[in-house]
Amino acid sequence: MNNKNKYDVIVIGAGPSGVSSAVNCAKKGLNVLIVDSNSNSGGQIYRAPPKTYKNTPYNELEENEIQKQLSKKLIKYNIDTAYNHTVWQVSPGFKVNAFNELTTTQWKAKSLIIATGTYEKIVPFEGWTIPGVIGLAACTVMLKSHHFVPSEKIILVGNGPLLILVGYYIIKFGGKVDAIVDTSSRMEWIRSTLSLMSNVKNFKDGIKWLFKILINRVPIYSNSTIVKAVEYNDKIKIKIKNMKTGQSKNIVSETIAVGYGLIPSTDITRLLRAKHIYKEQKGGWITKVDDYLRSSINGVYITGDGAGVTGALAANDKGLLASNALLYDEKIISKKEYDKNNRKILKKLGKYELFAKAISKLNSIPKTLIENIDKDTIICRCEDITKADILKAVDKGARNVNQIKSWTRFGMGPCQGRTCQYATTKIVANYLNCEIEELGYLTGRSPIRPVPLDRVIGEIDYEKITKVEAAPL
Repeated sequence: MNNKNKYDVIVIGAGPSGVSSAVNCAKKGLNVLIVDSNSNSGGQIYRAPPKTYKNTPYNELEENEIQKQLSKKLIKYNIDTAYNHTVWQVSPGFKVNAFNELTTTQWKAKSLIIATGTYEKIVPFEGWTIPGVIGLAACTVMLKSHHFVPSEKIILVGNGPLLILVGYYIIKFGGKVDAIVDTSSRMEWIRSTLSLMSNVKNFKDGIKWLFKILINRVPIYSNSTIVKAVEYNDKIKIKIKNMKTGQSKNIVSETIAVGYGLIPSTDITRLLRAKHIYKEQKGGWITKVDDYLRSSINGVYITGDGAGVTGALAANDKGLLASNALLYDEKIISKKEYDKNNRKILKKLGKYELFAKAISKLNSIPKTLIENIDKDTIICRCEDITKADILKAVDKGARNVNQIKSWTRFGMGPCQGRTCQYATTKIVANYLNCEIEELGYLTGRSPIRPVPLDRVIGEIDYEKITKVEAAPL
């Protein structure tokens, strides 16, 4: 390995928190690399549109403008960037292995800042794997990055503010929202109002989004959930059910977007064997960190929503907090400067926590959703594992997720359990009447993302391959 592949700090994830961390370290003279699988900075919330979209009328979205500012900061402070690079392995030391469309690369750093964000929380239902059923987060990628509606008509199902945000953008881009199906009741939204007002900007944005939906007369079914989806005359028919009254209704549309909140990404920290704790209001299993976002592994810091879901506005400050801890640990800043820098940050983060708790309540998963999953419903779509398969393993004695994985193959597909682990643990905890903490979490394995074999082994000169004679029978 040559010196150009060695850094003081490697930041994995170029969202707002990762960029904030990288810039703070670079300002103090550290040699920093930031790695992201996307083609530019911004992360999920400020995802950059393709360069070919530069002259579209939607290029002036607020999110796109914020993304441009993030990229300018990286350039201003001479931070090395490795976009379009997917990290597939991180080793103690710290060695970071990644691949792009051409080859694989390995970098080494003294310290790691992990800002890998979140992925979508899935609660399966009958028909969730049919064409036309997508995630709310996937819908935001189409809208914010590609300025594209998935279809002319769409039904949104799930809970939390993302329902309202996606509905707003679909209407803005010329689509039609046939219905919004929300597991939360109207009273739950009203009770959360004061806490939501603690974040003035997001609260005002939410009012704007809701107003757009209401003036377009979008039907909103509160305290309701999706029970079933079937293909119907080149469209999709869903059955929804009011969880309080039990009344059901069928609705037909072209696309169904479903989402129940976000789960912090712990792929890398599980691979490094860091300590983790379970906090439902933070999204589920999260890396255990101290008040300044240090993990249990020296030299590894966690920031952004990967350290617990608190939202985009908190991301910048969490990035500063984690990088300040790194700078102090490396004796680059004094205790006085460290305390001074963090005093205001911790105060601001306290206010963001109030907002995050309100969002978490709206994103909570009603027990009914888990109980209503039919035994033949696929839970792990990579390996076609049903609820019945999982409970059969439990009946035979499996008592933690790694045993269930070994006995059923759930979590062994390309997603490595990112899609199915949450639902599986909820189903089993409900079945055994136990706490999710008792079931544990999937052990991190490499590769954490599918890596093309040809990029791992590189070019082969067949003339130089040692030929081995066939073994005698």
